[in-house]
Amino acid sequence: MKETAGITRMKRPSSFAWGKFSLSLFFALLMFFPLYTVLIGGFKTKGQLLSDPFGLPQPWTLESYRAILGKSGVFWGFFFNSVFIAAFTILLVLVCSMAAGIALSKIQFRGRKVLFNYFIMGMLFPLSTAILPLYLQLRGLHLTGTRFGVILAQTAFNLPLSIFIFTGFFREISKDLQDACSIDGGGILTFAWKIMLPLSAPVIATVTIIILIQSWNQFLLPLLVLDDAKMYTIPLGVMQFQGQFTTAWNQIMAFITISVLPMAFFYFTMQKYVVKGLTAGAVKG
Repeated sequence: MKETAGITRMKRPSSFAWGKFSLSLFFALLMFFPLYTVLIGGFKTKGQLLSDPFGLPQPWTLESYRAILGKSGVFWGFFFNSVFIAAFTILLVLVCSMAAGIALSKIQFRGRKVLFNYFIMGMLFPLSTAILPLYLQLRGLHLTGTRFGVILAQTAFNLPLSIFIFTGFFREISKDLQDACSIDGGGILTFAWKIMLPLSAPVIATVTIIILIQSWNQFLLPLLVLDDAKMYTIPLGVMQFQGQFTTAWNQIMAFITISVLPMAFFYFTMQKYVVKGLTAGAVKG
């Protein structure tokens, strides 16, 4: 702002600022358009959707939502499977990655750096490159066709990033706190339970969000492991509305809308903890 003769004047935005705003608005609308199409598509009949896919429903109808959520609907089975798999995956990853992070950051032993780099190398291999050996291993362990086969596979592929996050965070916790705990007679387990665990709440929230999103949207692993439609997760459940000669696009869009709502609610509820977790490296003892 500039003050001239007692009058306060607002500084005009530059043309560069207007250009950035216009470009940001364009990309925001571009990203929102598919979401808008899905949201309104669930309130249309199949005929309306095919004749006017981008216009507003005329009239609005809940027929697709009744078909999905009603007594004859199968959404709740898919929802339960997704929640079950995501919950156990999150639990296993948190327990294993926190234990590994504590050991790699607070316990001195030979080969610690080599072991840490070994875990980090797991971040370099995408799931698609390991599909065949993964399937053969799960089949050898008799885990194909089970939810726990998906859980263990997802746990394995989420561990490298989670260990990296927890190890980096635990390294920032002052060694003075550990020394003080040792003077009071507490060992590494006491230090981890009473000091490190309470301090790591933001990081736990961050890792939970990352794993939940990946598990909720995972398509390839459940498709590879599960062979019974009763065990299908939400991404696989969408295929149930596609037939040999026709596809219920309006029901698919209603299905997608309902499946996104729990994730959106959970993310916005935990958003402040995620921000804290991403900046948790600034913790000082």
